[in-house]
Amino acid sequence: MRISFDLDDTLICGPSVPTEQHVRWWSRWRYPERIRQGARELMKELARRGCQIWIYTSSDRPADHLKSWFRSMRIPVDGVINQTLHERVIGLRGPSKYPPAFKIDLHIDDSLGVAMEGADHQFNVLVISPDDPHWAQRVLHEVDARIQSNPHWRAQQLVKRSGLTKKWRKNQFLHPNNSSDIFPVETGLMIP
Repeated sequence: MRISFDLDDTLICGPSVPTEQHVRWWSRWRYPERIRQGARELMKELARRGCQIWIYTSSDRPADHLKSWFRSMRIPVDGVINQTLHERVIGLRGPSKYPPAFKIDLHIDDSLGVAMEGADHQFNVLVISPDDPHWAQRVLHEVDARIQSNPHWRAQQLVKRSGLTKKWRKNQFLHPNNSSDIFPVETGLMIP
């Protein structure tokens, strides 16, 4: 499952919202913004669930800068969509955000306008208020519900938890011509 997060007022909030500083002191001159409290643990938990984490922002912050900032906080980010990339892919006449163009399954945003665009253009948006102290639990609950309702994502999660992908890769390395054994027999894993 691929999940994207908005930045402003979702992951980076105003002074009234509790934040965390995970950037080491010697890098803070380069990354002065603080991330919303609970964001790092939430993203690590989503990665443990097998989710890909993306950033989708309407700002023109450089993608390399954002990836580097998240890496400095030890937060796994698989991709960044900024306004420049959005306009290159979607154009100027489309919605302000269009996650399906980037194969994103769920977008997390603070904007009701983005949620309305999601309803109009048929993409999934979870609206999180900057004032919501339980925002991370809401995101996890929504992601878990979507994983359980989708057999493909549920199977991916089972495979990841069982360690089957490592066994399969090892089996393919040792026996490359044995393509009929997609899943090694000794695991006994049945995927619904």
